[in-house]
Amino acid sequence: MGDIYLYMNPEEFHYLDKFNNQYFKNMREVRISSLYWVWDNLSNNSGSIRRSTIIELIPFTSLSKLLSELESEERYEDCKVVWDIMKLYNENERKGKYKKLF
Repeated sequence: MGDIYLYMNPEEFHYLDKFNNQYFKNMREVRISSLYWVWDNLSNNSGSIRRSTIIELIPFTSLSKLLSELESEERYEDCKVVWDIMKLYNENERKGKYKKLF
């Protein structure tokens, strides 16, 4: 793995280091806690968020990837929330046939 640094310019090295630091690891935890908020508000019919908003703002593929990561870390309570949100998506929305933001 050390050989990869030989072919990197300083800017690439800076960003590689930046993505490996604790800040970005914490960003994933913030995302997970935000998904809890989304699910709580939707399941309690609070009216502060709609299904269509979730589908337009959160790509199914990113949820799928997050679910795989959480599953490998054995974080099953978090998996449940992500899975519940994923069930909101229709088949066409799961395949990315909706407005892509990312």
